[in-house]
Amino acid sequence: MRAYRLFGQHDLRLRDEPDPELKPGEVRLQMAFVGTCGTDLHYFYADDDAMPARPQHIGHELSATVIEVAPDVTSISAGDRVAVFPLIACGECAECRAGYPISCERVDRTVSTVGCGGPIGGLAERTVVPAELAVKLPDDVSLLQGALIEPLSVAAAAVIRARATEDDVAVVTGAGLIGIGCALALRATGVSKIVVVELSEERRKNLAGVGGLTVVDPASEDVDAVVRSMSGGLGANVVFECAGAAKAMDLAFSVTRKRGRIVIIGLHQRPYSMNALLALSKELTIQGHSGYSRSAFSSVIEWMSRGLLPVSQWVTRTSFDRIVEDAFEPSHRGQLVKAVIEIPQPAASA
Repeated sequence: MRAYRLFGQHDLRLRDEPDPELKPGEVRLQMAFVGTCGTDLHYFYADDDAMPARPQHIGHELSATVIEVAPDVTSISAGDRVAVFPLIACGECAECRAGYPISCERVDRTVSTVGCGGPIGGLAERTVVPAELAVKLPDDVSLLQGALIEPLSVAAAAVIRARATEDDVAVVTGAGLIGIGCALALRATGVSKIVVVELSEERRKNLAGVGGLTVVDPASEDVDAVVRSMSGGLGANVVFECAGAAKAMDLAFSVTRKRGRIVIIGLHQRPYSMNALLALSKELTIQGHSGYSRSAFSSVIEWMSRGLLPVSQWVTRTSFDRIVEDAFEPSHRGQLVKAVIEIPQPAASA
């Protein structure tokens, strides 16, 4: 089979490799779609000192069809369409029991996530995963949607943790896929006053036809005035900072009401100097968020099935043979909302 392996900075190679061995408790997958994530870009562009454990497989936003199951697997069958929950965890420690497998106390997360430094990954024609990580898709959720479940679960988990209510005013900074996911997850949970702040004209246009959102250009509009007009002058109950930019954090501190909440999801490349006195005087809750749970994964599938997460319209499908040129490079330049790599399928037998 053909599979990609990352050997070093800017060194992603497509190679012929043997199919991985199918071990007890595992299923073999014919890959369908693989999403391009900021983590993949970090691995690809990071220098060798920052990423010493190469070569390695990458690709963790996965959808596939099961083509073989180990004899001891009964939870799933060949022919099932699945999304992959990529977090390998013990299932027994305090963090796992609390529903946070991303914080499993017994595994090394740097090598225990499918496609994030571990021995298996999705950028291949076929792969194997533990059967419990293969989540069956309902008939009305496509394989393309299946590759979006993992990143949208980050947004869904953040929204669920924030506990925004129907009457709250919520602000989302940044309209990449995670920001869009937060806005749509808020809408799915019943929040009706949602402000999305985005500098990019192209990304604002992407949201023009989406009902229930107020989309604002911070370069030409007074975001604070917009939020206060929607909140009776009080400010936002919750802000989801998805841009990973200092100015977006400044805005969050400005527009959040007293005793409001700021949820930090965007990856900040540099430390941010927080105004602690402002946080104190407004009695703000500052919440970091970087992961997801099985329940969030299930919520995304349910919302997709109900048509509440129409995100496929922002996906750019790219070729398996041109991952760097058509997926990594334009994503790194911020030209795409979401690149999803289409894996070649075997020819149907006569």
